[in-house]
Amino acid sequence: MNPGVYITFDVECSMGGAWQNPQLKPVSPQLGMMGDYGDKRYGVPLICDILQQRDLQATFFVEPFNDELGYPGETEPVVRYLVEQDQDVQLHIHPNHVHYGQLQAGQPHVQTDQMADLPRDVQQTMLVEGANRLEQWSGSRPVAFRAGNMGASEETLAALASTGLWIDSSYTFPYVGGQCRFNEQQRYNGGKWYGDVLEVALSAYQQPNVPGLHPAKPVDLMGSSFEECRDAVKMICDAGGDAVLILHSFSLFKVRDKQYHDGKLNRIVTRRFEKFCDWLAEQRELYPSRTFSDLACLVKERNYQPKAVAPCTINRPLRALTRKVVQGLNNFYWF
Repeated sequence: MNPGVYITFDVECSMGGAWQNPQLKPVSPQLGMMGDYGDKRYGVPLICDILQQRDLQATFFVEPFNDELGYPGETEPVVRYLVEQDQDVQLHIHPNHVHYGQLQAGQPHVQTDQMADLPRDVQQTMLVEGANRLEQWSGSRPVAFRAGNMGASEETLAALASTGLWIDSSYTFPYVGGQCRFNEQQRYNGGKWYGDVLEVALSAYQQPNVPGLHPAKPVDLMGSSFEECRDAVKMICDAGGDAVLILHSFSLFKVRDKQYHDGKLNRIVTRRFEKFCDWLAEQRELYPSRTFSDLACLVKERNYQPKAVAPCTINRPLRALTRKVVQGLNNFYWF
């Protein structure tokens, strides 16, 4: 069986500066998740349209704690929409959503957005409540999790194991030693077991030691070109590992400010995503597209063995520097 390619989206809302300025509110699911601006829908609906046009599915890691941001009842319609579009829904948590709700309620709270900063029992409570909400809204219990900011650790995996969630996709080697709190010394792509929890790494690639380039980058179409993501996926899968690509619910549109005013299509990132989906649809025999629900079925049917593979290197510095210039220009709202 060939390794799989997993297109994933973190479906979430920005805090919109609300921690720093009490006059501001967090961004609503209508904007941060659905990308609704007038008669245009640049978020989850546009993503689903692009996928469906190519007969592809993706895994959507949904952050369920938006009631706590002041938007009660607004996340369930997003989840139901994804289910109606035959997409895969799994769990995503930014702890600061919960902490902000505690602040608004006048309750004791901490201010950290890293799951790994929290005691295991607090992580367990969040995981159980988040999974319960998604199950209520979608009709299916999630089996997979991704921590906000990739801020998980081996302790988080232990918390997962006690809650019935047994697949994680929070590890990515470029962030180890920073926001990704794993103690893993041998950096890898692909997957491996940590006890009873299967870790399927968010894929990443190394870059040559050239001034202006990061040593390594996740396979993320917001920060990498289509060609870089395609090449990394091919190298990882050809080495025997599963490849995981990431985007966000807001990746395909630009906003004028941190409150998400005046959203408009991000043509460069949207085109990258379309090209990646075109390539994957054409190459599905060699590089089959899968969801994390598909992966769970493969494991249960004993048709799957994870493989951790060494990080790949894309040695195309001129292409990378050109992409960086384009990326810098594209960061301007009016570009």
